[in-house]
Amino acid sequence: MKAIVQSATEPSNDRRDAVWHLLRITQDGAYRSLIDRGAKPRVVAYVSTVTRWRRYLSFLLYCFLKDKSRPLPQALEQLLLLGIAELVLLKEPPHAVVNEVVNVARSMHFPTGLTNGLLRSVVRAHAALPVPGTGNPVRDLAIRWSHPTWLVRRYVKRFGTEEATQLLQRNNEAPAYSIRVNRMHMSTEELLHEFSAQEIRASRSDFLENYLHITSVGSLVRKGYMARGACSVHDESAGFVVELLDARPGEVILDTCVAPGGKVLAAACRMQGSGQLHAWDIHPKRLQKVEEMARAQGLKNIHIRVVDLLSPPEMQADRVLLDVPCTGTGVLSKRSDLRWRRSEADLMDLIKLQQRFLDKVVECVRPDGILVYSTCSIEPEENEIQVQSFLERHPGFTLEHAGDFLPAAMVTGAGYMATLPHRHGMDGAFAARLRKSK
Repeated sequence: MKAIVQSATEPSNDRRDAVWHLLRITQDGAYRSLIDRGAKPRVVAYVSTVTRWRRYLSFLLYCFLKDKSRPLPQALEQLLLLGIAELVLLKEPPHAVVNEVVNVARSMHFPTGLTNGLLRSVVRAHAALPVPGTGNPVRDLAIRWSHPTWLVRRYVKRFGTEEATQLLQRNNEAPAYSIRVNRMHMSTEELLHEFSAQEIRASRSDFLENYLHITSVGSLVRKGYMARGACSVHDESAGFVVELLDARPGEVILDTCVAPGGKVLAAACRMQGSGQLHAWDIHPKRLQKVEEMARAQGLKNIHIRVVDLLSPPEMQADRVLLDVPCTGTGVLSKRSDLRWRRSEADLMDLIKLQQRFLDKVVECVRPDGILVYSTCSIEPEENEIQVQSFLERHPGFTLEHAGDFLPAAMVTGAGYMATLPHRHGMDGAFAARLRKSK
């Protein structure tokens, strides 16, 4: 990474900055969400694209690399992946891309001849780029749409090749964002009017009256809407989980894995400042951010507490939300790095942890109370199968049909809430509403 450290007098370069961030991800395990907070939008776009499409871009790189006997320096490899991404995916002008990437290579003391020759080869072959041909259709699909083979194998088996491909394509698109309007500050109409005056594009959700679709989160942050609590980024799928919880004024609500806090804040707004919301999490720093957001949104009935859910304190609530740690396969468009961090072994480990959390939280639900179990996963083992196993272990709980609370399009035949990115145009998520016997 030393080759791309800038001197105090050297001007910033978006491509060089992107290479540095990409190295942070591949070498140091940095999360792309951390990069979003400080990098320029163009740098974020570069990093997101290369991270999301890494497998396909690497395939193209080594198709066009003439000398495969010697490994490329890692920073040069990232720069070449970025150059290919600009040419093939971002559709930027070829002549400008080649010249600019060669200039960056020169500034980083990498061979300009190799850089120039490889990128020009990509330009010449642009109309007929190589396609994966390993002899394994699932592996070829995984390379072409840049996902781990183990995940693609699952999706092809579950959905068939055509629909699995639609899901992979959706995961590779720029993420769609929605926000929840804090109606304790202003109405949806008032916020839309402000957005119009500020030339911020937004449109209403088809399903949730206080949710808006937006084209850019950055503009809301820069103009202070988040800091003053007027709204917060919250996917519609997460909003449906809050609808299923159906928190009501005056009740005692417990969110047992609260961070990052979007659901408990939404529930607090539904309760109009009355009742009690207890927010537990094992991570103190994440809880502090939840507390800061609650303060910004004027929510005073949220009680923060550091808790290890495997050893929970005694408490009973009217409604309990258990939003468990999961594989996150429903949010791969937003978390472009996550697909490369998960394995089948992770899935098995998370299933066991989810089961332990479920068995611990039952004592926190008062008789005749509600437990909502939710994930941002689309894997059946973390969702339907997990709930079915829970009901077998705890016959004192029964499943309540999500269709009594949510639009039919988001409800399965068995009565669960489930969204899929390629079908619903939002994050993939799952939730089950469970009632404890009296």
